[in-house]
Amino acid sequence: MFLFKGETIMQSFKDVWEKALVILQNELNNTSFESWIKLLIPMKMENDVAYFCVSTLFQKSIIDKKYKKDVEHAISEAMGFSVTVQIMTEDEVPPRYREVAQRKNEEVSTALPKLEEAEIRAFNAQSNLTFENFVIGRENEFAHAAALAIANNPANAYNPFFLYGHSGLGKTHLINAIANKIKENNPDMVIMYVKGDEFTSELIDAIQYNSQRQFKNKYRKADVLLVDDVQFISGKKAIQEEFFHTFDALYENNRQIILTSDRPPKELITLEERLQSRFSMGLLADIQPPEYETRVAIVKRKASLYNLNIPEDVVELIASKIKTNVRELEGTIKKLKAFNSLWGQTPTIALAKDAMDAVIKENTNTAITPSTIIDQVSRYFNISIEDIKSDKRRSDIVFARQMTMYIIRETTGLSLPEIGKEMGGKNHTTVLYSIRKLEEAMKQDPKTAKISAELIENIKKSY
Repeated sequence: MFLFKGETIMQSFKDVWEKALVILQNELNNTSFESWIKLLIPMKMENDVAYFCVSTLFQKSIIDKKYKKDVEHAISEAMGFSVTVQIMTEDEVPPRYREVAQRKNEEVSTALPKLEEAEIRAFNAQSNLTFENFVIGRENEFAHAAALAIANNPANAYNPFFLYGHSGLGKTHLINAIANKIKENNPDMVIMYVKGDEFTSELIDAIQYNSQRQFKNKYRKADVLLVDDVQFISGKKAIQEEFFHTFDALYENNRQIILTSDRPPKELITLEERLQSRFSMGLLADIQPPEYETRVAIVKRKASLYNLNIPEDVVELIASKIKTNVRELEGTIKKLKAFNSLWGQTPTIALAKDAMDAVIKENTNTAITPSTIIDQVSRYFNISIEDIKSDKRRSDIVFARQMTMYIIRETTGLSLPEIGKEMGGKNHTTVLYSIRKLEEAMKQDPKTAKISAELIENIKKSY
């Protein structure tokens, strides 16, 4: 137990915090570390609780939701025993610490412009999605040509660029390819990639915590703005209002705007007419389901990327059976790769049929409900449904909760607020944070990815 009253003992906590900062810097991306972790002012530790101060309620809320568990983990590792974290604003700090808190927060405030600039300049496109590994066919060659022209000459070729088509046809691949090519050609450009529901989530937080200035500054300083699944802003008046002004500010300053949707602007019936008009005034391009020859090329390209040797008859079978969804083609290759890596099974006709059946069933989604997913996860981990929906912080419960939210989003298509409602009233920010943490864990740990795949397969088999 530690009670920090004097300067010498306070210095001991600072030493612990310095060690924790090293851990956090290795675990978090640079933007998160510079923009949020560095806002924390260490105050004291008492009864295994580490107390920190920040300037505003908004900062407290974001760090509580997104980074508190990371901070607790880092301090616990530095201390050698479990520690919890309590974050306060200046008004909540005990009087004897208030002068120190105010002085430190003034120091942090002078650095905020640099921190905001770091967040603005963060590049979060998926680096593996490039023009080089995009398979071109008759059904997407116009969209590809337009995308490449924009990437080579942003804001001068086609602006805005609106790309639409059903899910799983390559829209996300193309706009990430645009972002990566622009960054390669113009390293100093500010390129902002965001999904429609994430834009919505960020703006709601900004309104709630009176930080609209930072929000506007972030998006309106972009040289290139890419919004994937922009249809998610439809039907939300305040979101559409802000997006309208962001769009106009960028367009008037000759900044490139790239949008994707599952349908053309005129079919987004809950989208305001003025936004429909803005979205339609540049170039519209659609992507159609791939033809057989393109599907064969996609299967071969994906197999090559996964270093998987697939016999020609198996390639032809997959291409002939999966006709409308590139994501299902890739999903089948991933399944075959998993069979090969985990059990040493080489791709055969029979194995390909099993893989396709599993993937197609996974993407059917018609009968799957959040309650079914929660129940299956509960059984798998032997953790009660009540605990999964709770706010308990025990690591196994947190992991099961994150897994549940991830699977609900992957298999049902519910929005972040809808998932939060199913999970005991969690807010959209918590849901998004949980999903991202699980996705990061799957990238770093094959066992986590395997658990996710097994759970999804078990859920599908229950129908």
